[in-house]
Amino acid sequence: MSSSALIIDCQYGSTGKGLLAGYLASKSNPDTIAYAPSPNAGHTLLWRGVAFMHKMLPTGFTGDALRAVVLGPGSLLDLDVLHKEIYNLGQQINRFKHCVVYVHANAAVVLDRHRAIEANGGTAPGSTRQGVGAAQTERVQRGPGSRNLVQHHLDHPVFTNPLVQVIDTARMQQIYFDSERLQIESCQGYGLSIYHGSYPHVTSRDVTTASILADVGAPWGINPTIYGSFRLYPIRVANRIESGEWSGPCYADSQEISYADIGQQQELTTVTRLPRRIFTWSQQQALEACAQNKIQFAFLNFANYARSYKELHDVWERLNEATMVQHMGFGPDLSDVYKVSIPALSCKHIEMIYDKYH
Repeated sequence: MSSSALIIDCQYGSTGKGLLAGYLASKSNPDTIAYAPSPNAGHTLLWRGVAFMHKMLPTGFTGDALRAVVLGPGSLLDLDVLHKEIYNLGQQINRFKHCVVYVHANAAVVLDRHRAIEANGGTAPGSTRQGVGAAQTERVQRGPGSRNLVQHHLDHPVFTNPLVQVIDTARMQQIYFDSERLQIESCQGYGLSIYHGSYPHVTSRDVTTASILADVGAPWGINPTIYGSFRLYPIRVANRIESGEWSGPCYADSQEISYADIGQQQELTTVTRLPRRIFTWSQQQALEACAQNKIQFAFLNFANYARSYKELHDVWERLNEATMVQHMGFGPDLSDVYKVSIPALSCKHIEMIYDKYH
């Protein structure tokens, strides 16, 4: 393997890591993408006028060299959604029809019974209730009647597709070792990590560089370049006012605001389509996330939300205290992503881009 890259969300999700993944792939042309998805999170990418919203597939398909997608053993899969996304992507991008999707046999499957458990309560405040926590619980409990791994569902229609292959760890390792350029994508965000977030207002998995590598089954020795995705104003998922659910706090140096406060339209979450909560920048969060995850390059997204160039410049400078800001995003399309990491040009360059979007 000649090179590898890993993309992690450093806040509470929805920072635009799907956009970053698509952008980086369009530049580096990875031949293999590793991912460990779950249906409580989605990646969104606007590319060539088409909006892609994936729960099961990565968004690094923008490169011309892609030949393999590996869904690692830490995945929690909705097989119906996976089946649909593979078909749709093949219809939209012809060359994807020649890309093999490798699914690890020990990945877990989210079933109707898991969704039913969460629909009836007993989940964390702010949960998307997609059955992920219940499926993860069943996998961990290892009960004698448990049958929620991929190896128990080989009769599902998705596995009749000749471009979908179920693999074991030995085969997975060989795919990684044979790869020339590997891109590793992740879902959700560090601020929602069950180990490091504001428990119980977290997801059911750890969201760190170390855990992402474990979930995709990356062999020891892969040393990827680590890209951290941030947004100017972090978000959390909606409160469910009708049931008294609060989706969680922010860091002490941040405060909750409204979209009207910054002159923006209300955003909705990718999966549940509920209104997102929005907060001011937290330097504490940025420093913690960069230290914990060894972030080497940052992507500062939603830069177009800045109310002035000075505000954007201030956050850019503060994030540069934690790591190097290499890219900024000013909109949902790949063409809205800009490289800003040349020190001598950065200030003037960023100001010119800001003026373009205002």
